[in-house]
Amino acid sequence: MESRRLRLALSAAATALVAASVLTVIGRADAHTVPPVNPNASASTRSVLNWLAHLPNRSSNRIASGFFGGYSNSGFSLAQTEELRNATGQYPAILSCDYGSGWATNSDITALVDHSCNSSLKSWWNSGGLVTISVHSPSPANANGGGLNTAMGNFADLLNPSTAAGARWRQLMDKMAAGLQDLENAGVPVLFRPFHEMNGDWFWWGNRDQATFRQVWQQMHSYLTGTKGLDNLLWVYSADFSRGNRTAFYPGASYVDIVGMDAYDDNPQTSGIQSAYNELTALGKPFAFAEIGPDSQGSFDYGRWITAFQQNYPRTTYFLAWNDGWGPARNAGASTLFNSSWTANRGEVDLGAVTEPGGGTTSPPPTGGTLLAGFESGTDGWAGTNVTGGPWRVNEWAAQGSYALKSDVNLAAGAAYLRRTATTSLSGRTTLRATARVALWGNFGTGSQAKLYVKTGSGWQWYDGGAATVTSSGVTLTLSLGGVANLGDVREIGVQFVPGSGASGGSAVYVDNVTVQ
Repeated sequence: MESRRLRLALSAAATALVAASVLTVIGRADAHTVPPVNPNASASTRSVLNWLAHLPNRSSNRIASGFFGGYSNSGFSLAQTEELRNATGQYPAILSCDYGSGWATNSDITALVDHSCNSSLKSWWNSGGLVTISVHSPSPANANGGGLNTAMGNFADLLNPSTAAGARWRQLMDKMAAGLQDLENAGVPVLFRPFHEMNGDWFWWGNRDQATFRQVWQQMHSYLTGTKGLDNLLWVYSADFSRGNRTAFYPGASYVDIVGMDAYDDNPQTSGIQSAYNELTALGKPFAFAEIGPDSQGSFDYGRWITAFQQNYPRTTYFLAWNDGWGPARNAGASTLFNSSWTANRGEVDLGAVTEPGGGTTSPPPTGGTLLAGFESGTDGWAGTNVTGGPWRVNEWAAQGSYALKSDVNLAAGAAYLRRTATTSLSGRTTLRATARVALWGNFGTGSQAKLYVKTGSGWQWYDGGAATVTSSGVTLTLSLGGVANLGDVREIGVQFVPGSGASGGSAVYVDNVTVQ
């Protein structure tokens, strides 16, 4: 968008002066059928891509929401994300940070690439969200950086590290890699979007020789994935809708996981956006609106975007709204967009419903017996103890049927319980079973365990089936009732979840298919 580019240029000047002076719940996804281009990609990275890729197959909750949090060393903040939450009641599924301040200058060019936003991105992931990173990189043509909006004279220098520009480009990539590695160490997959709007003429990498650009992208991919060994990246190719050659810079199917566009227009259904959508989706990759926003700040109706998704762009996997005056909370219609039945927000991203670490899926529980709780029509009288939200009846995962019981938990707070407290007779019964699960997100430390238990008699005597390791793949818990006293007076049936040593952050726990034989 031209006005946003002008803002970047003005921001560049201002920054230079300063420097000089100083989830409605997601349905179950298909099998693990859309792998990343990196064959060594981590399990969680594979899960993110597969989850996104299958969203358009659904009748609802089919587009993940996103929001730009700012530039890492130049104003990144969650303040506007909270503003969005206040306006809509929702956090976006995807939080974006930009590592670059390419309009600024510094005697150390690598200082203009900054990854201090990583702490927020880690927390976002641990709270059930996804993250994306772009880089408004300084120009390696200049020893002190800057030059964001000035075309680089010899773009091919990036391919040759023996040139001054090529050497500086390696330094900049090394700094990016350090931030990306820090996220990988924390288990955070990244939607990585380099060289965005490459078909425009407003960034130093824009509108370069197409063959050279493709080589530069391919070399960057090889350097970060191969040389640096980063296995947490999903590569996003994002052209600008308002210029031609939207696919001419495409580096090839082996180097891109997601294709998308940046689209700033007061009419989301304009023919230019439709044309770009048709061209980019023809590449056969999952599609995203990697940036959206209006031309007219403050008066735009973001509700128009959900109409556009439904009528014109049904293959969209996610959108990312820009911030400041272009942001949804500072315009109209934010709630319409973020609370649409088509929109998936943070807390509604369940990667375990797609695939599990190592590629496994939940094993079906044993059949037979009497169903005590299947949660197909509600919570069946179950409650939570030491949970941060819920329990709710959800259809993002189920051991049997379509629904299960879910609660959010704080893993640092110790044991959490999902239970039903009511007098029940299990006389004559031999075995109690339930399927338990934890969400994929969160730091589980040394691992989580679960116990199926009952409390019986007036003394509420505790009996359990022993601890079992529980993961996002799910585990069937069994309690033999042979040695349990007062089976005619069972006061409580429940599942205890115990996080491992060193566990931290938010996650979720699930129970389904409680049966007795």
